[in-house]
Amino acid sequence: MPVVAQMERHGIRVDRDKLAGLSATFAEEIAKLEGQIHELAGQPFTIGSPKQLGEILFDKLGFKGGKKGKTGQYSTDQGILERLTGEGAVIADKVLEWRQLSKLRSTYTEALQAAINPETGRVHTSYSLVGAQTGRLSSTEPNLQNIPIRTELGRQIRDAFVAEPGNVLLAADYSQIELRLAAHMADVPALKEAFAQGEDIHARTAMEMFGHVDRDTRGRAKTINFAILYGISRWGLAGRLGVSSDEAQAMIDRYFERFPGIRHYILSTLESVRTNGYSETLFGRKCWFPRISSNNPNERAGSERAAINAPIQGTSADIIKRAMVRMMPALEAAGLGHVRMLLQVHDELVFELPEADVPAASKVIEAVMAGAAEPAVPLSVPLGVEIGTGLSWGAAH
Repeated sequence: MPVVAQMERHGIRVDRDKLAGLSATFAEEIAKLEGQIHELAGQPFTIGSPKQLGEILFDKLGFKGGKKGKTGQYSTDQGILERLTGEGAVIADKVLEWRQLSKLRSTYTEALQAAINPETGRVHTSYSLVGAQTGRLSSTEPNLQNIPIRTELGRQIRDAFVAEPGNVLLAADYSQIELRLAAHMADVPALKEAFAQGEDIHARTAMEMFGHVDRDTRGRAKTINFAILYGISRWGLAGRLGVSSDEAQAMIDRYFERFPGIRHYILSTLESVRTNGYSETLFGRKCWFPRISSNNPNERAGSERAAINAPIQGTSADIIKRAMVRMMPALEAAGLGHVRMLLQVHDELVFELPEADVPAASKVIEAVMAGAAEPAVPLSVPLGVEIGTGLSWGAAH
């Protein structure tokens, strides 16, 4: 708690002008997408209304697989739209893009400006230690956990988080920690060997699955590596890869054939959760799933997907918390007590410090993060830590 309280007090500087410019750009893009969606629909409608969107997709345009809930309206959640996109529905892809941009604008480029403290010129988020089921920290007012990491738009928002003059931001990120933990927990020799030798894990998976590595097979392997750990359905994977559901199922089957330990981990985890009602992280923290045996198939499937990932994501959360508790004492012992830890976002810690201290601080930060599981849980794979610095959070990646 003292670690989190200190981070909240420090806050992080945000460039208001940069955010205002981004907000205007997003507004233009949203308006352009609205026009395209209305043209594809053959009429104007309220895109943000699930009821109207469902009627357009399934009644007017005749796409298959529409399901009505208790309220009598069609479901238009992300999974449904991804499936339709995978089946070639351009309008579904545009709606997904529209939703993402609208959310980024309202949640970040607009809300972040309002959240800047007039006295400090910084944003001071509030962290919750109990807000996420898997044990991760969650953040509110503003929420800094959901800025998309892998998109250009997300990077542009991160560029607005900046260091004070004379300082830089340092981002220290656990590299593929969930895949490393999966390799350890499911005991997958091929993956453990790849991590031990510092190989490109997605290239190794591509070779195992497709027999050769190029940009396309590596990209597919990367998507599959992460998707499997979230218990993804054939429809979800088909939507992400732009293939048919049968092709996606064949890839899932091939993955389990090449890495049987992952399949065994998934089946044994589900069996344990159904029996006990909870899963456990490597450190013994429990995550409860009261709906794992629900009569409602959607609730049951949702609980099963979450239960597959919870021990891995929960262990990752435990590890970064252990690193955070040890971080300031280690920096102080190295004469770097003035380095400030500002943010924790999933597998990443963000610091602010004078540029001259970057080499010494990087050494301490990497050592603390790499050894955070020990001595309680010796891992059979190394924890990789990637460190970058820059005048903004975006540049530090």
